[in-house]
Amino acid sequence: MSTEPLPTHDTDLVAVDTTKPTSPDADGFAPIIVKVGPGGGRTQRFTGRQVGESRRATRKAIETVRVYLTRKGNFLVHKQTAAWSDYNELGDWTEDWKNWRSILGKSEQSWGDYTTEVVDSLDALRPLVSPKVHLMVVDRVQHPRNHDLDV
Repeated sequence: MSTEPLPTHDTDLVAVDTTKPTSPDADGFAPIIVKVGPGGGRTQRFTGRQVGESRRATRKAIETVRVYLTRKGNFLVHKQTAAWSDYNELGDWTEDWKNWRSILGKSEQSWGDYTTEVVDSLDALRPLVSPKVHLMVVDRVQHPRNHDLDV
C-alpha cells in the first residue's frame, strides 16, 4: 500500500462511490428507509419518491400516512400509529417539554407502531388512504413533476 499523499489538483480523477446514491435522480427517485414493526425497531429500504402524506389526530392516536411511488411503479403505503396511551409509557414527558411539536404531530414522532403495504395500482391504493391523499397521489402521478410554462 502506498503512503503517498493523494493529488489535490482539480484535474485529477477522484473515486466516487456510485453504489450508494445520496441525492435524487432526474425522476426524483432516491433511497428511502422507513421504520417498521412495533416501536419501529426494524427498517425497510427501497428506491422511490414521496407522492402523498397526511396526519390525523384523534382522541386515541396520531396516524401519519406517507405514500411513495417506487422505482418499479408500485405504491408503498407507510403508516405510523402513535397511541396516546403509549406515550405515557415512554417516561416523563415534562422533562422534554421543548419537544412539544412532536407530541402534537407537528414534526416526526419517534414513538408508535409502523406498517408498510405495497400495492400495484391507484385503484388498489384507494382503500388504504383518505380520499384527499388519493387525489393528491393521482395528481402527482398523472402529471409531470415539473412543468415549464412558456409565458
